[in-house]
Amino acid sequence: MIRRLFRRRSWRIGSFIFMFLLLSTLVLSFVPTQFYILRPGSAMALNSMVTVAGGHKDAKGSFMLTTVKMGPASVMGYLYAKVDPYSDLLDANMIHSPHESNEDYNKRELETMRDSQLTAQVIAFQKAGLPVDVKYLGAIVMQIIPDMPADKVLKVGDVVTKVNGKSVATAQELLIALSGRKIGDQVQLDWTRDGQPMKATLALEKLPTTTKDTRAGIGISSPITKREVKLPNQVTIQSEKIGGPSAGLMFTLEIMNQVSKTDLTKGYRIAGTGEMLPDGTVGRIGGIEHKIIAAAEEGVDIFFAPNDHLPLGVKNRTNYEEAVETAKKINTNMKIVPVSTVDDAIKYLETLQPKS
Repeated sequence: MIRRLFRRRSWRIGSFIFMFLLLSTLVLSFVPTQFYILRPGSAMALNSMVTVAGGHKDAKGSFMLTTVKMGPASVMGYLYAKVDPYSDLLDANMIHSPHESNEDYNKRELETMRDSQLTAQVIAFQKAGLPVDVKYLGAIVMQIIPDMPADKVLKVGDVVTKVNGKSVATAQELLIALSGRKIGDQVQLDWTRDGQPMKATLALEKLPTTTKDTRAGIGISSPITKREVKLPNQVTIQSEKIGGPSAGLMFTLEIMNQVSKTDLTKGYRIAGTGEMLPDGTVGRIGGIEHKIIAAAEEGVDIFFAPNDHLPLGVKNRTNYEEAVETAKKINTNMKIVPVSTVDDAIKYLETLQPKS
């Protein structure tokens, strides 16, 4: 009798503890934190995403883009990431501006991906010796600081075309036109929204900073150039919901390979990363260690990593150095190749011996 009562009590206590732990786990899985989790994503062949009209897809190897999985961390996710060697935690403010909504952030990421794809097309056809016509049509607004003058009239996606009656064709021209001004100065902006022309006069205010910096501005940052491009062949890119500019280099190489008479892959599985800039430079990206892991898991032979030139005095490692360190840690035989420009990648491929 006593033994039965003891067993019942023990069972009830055990059940209570189990239910408590289960409910605690469920609750902690939904409680948000101020962090994002970054983990290795995937390496995907681009010949199924990219189609050049009149091009060919008979390469023996493949060019591949690499991704990073990223999402908001719950308390449980935060604890998991602390013990997982392949996970990183980043403060949300390092992912996007505290002044930026998730909707605006996602819109910006998709817009930068489209801009990256357009740059890739222009560079690829130019390197293939084919004619390309580019017209610059203004600066697309990508970020707006709340409670600044621009917040009252502009929206993400607007295209600024004039400052004080003077045309601005690129994002750089817009930034130059607004720089060097004082608090209280007025500027007249012309812009289009969904094709409709709009105009307003704004007074510059002190930009919010944590320092004694007293620079003046209207409250827009990170604009990108709107372009109209005429290509010799139509290019269709189906990148689904992948955002950001980091696949630019690999898009460029895939497009080149489809219009080239020779197979640039030489039979290898070639992955990589890096923003494709209009001058042919391969720009630095984030999360390259996760991309190295993703590529190694997919059996990639060669990986192109940005060999970004850092300013004097900056102690950060280049993307290439980060990639080499990660490759050693995971003991992969994948070859890491440094590239500063798209020409570096092309020259490497031209001298590469075909895979036996």
